Amino acid sequence: MSESGPLGAGNHPSDFFGPLERSGTARGLLLVAVAVVGGALLMPSATRPPLKVQTVTAATSRTSAPATTPAVKVPSSSATTTTGSPLESVQVLVANGTNTNGAATSVTTFLSGKGFGTLTAVDALTTVPSSQVYAVGGDNSAAQEVASALGLSTSAIQSASTPVPVASTAGASVVVIVGPDLLSKT
Repeated sequence: MSESGPLGAGNHPSDFFGPLERSGTARGLLLVAVAVVGGALLMPSATRPPLKVQTVTAATSRTSAPATTPAVKVPSSSATTTTGSPLESVQVLVANGTNTNGAATSVTTFLSGKGFGTLTAVDALTTVPSSQVYAVGGDNSAAQEVASALGLSTSAIQSASTPVPVASTAGASVVVIVGPDLLSKT
């Protein structure tokens, strides 16, 4: 008489599960090997830096603008922005010199799209009748580049001796005080 245990006749797991279940180990090892090879093939694409993308901005007309985010008057020419441009070294601080919420943020976004380095938008210490551009540290060429990008005349550039109406110019090479002339008319 043979002794039969819970696993079947010989008390060995392979006797209970049969030959098909013994190949499960081989299938598991094959699956792990495929995963390791796939991961090794995909690893180089996960560790390289993202591709540089060119962004093209174009002037568009709007019939109405949201109350909290005014559109910026865009100069008539479209521009292509590339990364690594010398404009990135110009750090622009934009301050809202109007009573319109979000004006400085809109201008900051616009200048960033043109390739300028930008700082977080702030409020000016006063309201202004027209936009003003200040060269922090006396770099008038950078101030002229910013004024040109915004479609402002050189008369918007303030003299180096004029105090900048913001709490701090730390980190900025150019300060723009947004006036009503940079807000789009809806």
